[in-house]
Amino acid sequence: MSPEQFKIHLQRQQQSVSRAITKQLPKIIGKRAVSIFKINFQLEVFQDGGVEKWQVVKRHTNPRTIGTAKTRKILTGKTGDLGRSLKYETGVASVTVYSDVIYADVHNEGLRAGRGKGFKMPKRQFIGDSKEIDDMIEREIDQAINKILKH
Repeated sequence: MSPEQFKIHLQRQQQSVSRAITKQLPKIIGKRAVSIFKINFQLEVFQDGGVEKWQVVKRHTNPRTIGTAKTRKILTGKTGDLGRSLKYETGVASVTVYSDVIYADVHNEGLRAGRGKGFKMPKRQFIGDSKEIDDMIEREIDQAINKILKH
């Protein structure tokens, strides 16, 4: 390979890496992150360098609770809308995972709920920054760049 051919090869690799980081990887990472957060949701935990189980709901331990409410998962509710609401949006070299359900933050962060004075909802985090997500992002970037550099 001549010096000119090598220069062209390096420029193509640089363009491929740039395209992967700005366009391709955000989509891959967004899909993987949503998948991880949905698994957290189903397992009723949040993983961030360890597993944080959600606080049990009263209906699971209340002897008056009957039917499916007694065994239904913690945040699934009757509709399951919250768990299905996880989505991602990509930008240039960025991705944002979110829920468009209006009460998602109340559950995820343990905020005030209800009318008037209301009550403080226990924090049952299912989405957010985590070591597992950071590790997944690092693996995806490494794989994408290694694939480009091998060609």
